[in-house]
Amino acid sequence: MIPSSITSTELRKIIMRMGYMDGGGVFPRGMEMWIDKQLCWLVDWLHAMGHRHTLEVELHFINTEGGLSKVDFARLLPGFMEKGAVTVIDGTRGVLYSTRNR
Repeated sequence: MIPSSITSTELRKIIMRMGYMDGGGVFPRGMEMWIDKQLCWLVDWLHAMGHRHTLEVELHFINTEGGLSKVDFARLLPGFMEKGAVTVIDGTRGVLYSTRNR
């Protein structure tokens, strides 16, 4: 995934463009936990290399058609939320959720 290709310790934000997944999830089945672990690994690696900023992941949803109203964003990427910030953006409605405002 992402971590093996990142060489800069100045990284502050990762933007992921996504489509809405049916069935109440935003990631393909089984992928959320893997992505969460990769992002946690990245934060740990960046901190070990001297990075002192909070890493933010922005999830930009393109084709939601109102389906995101069923998603509990507070439970999205739980491990990473303890180490970084998550912002969820709908292409038509703007920011739906952000841990920056907690």
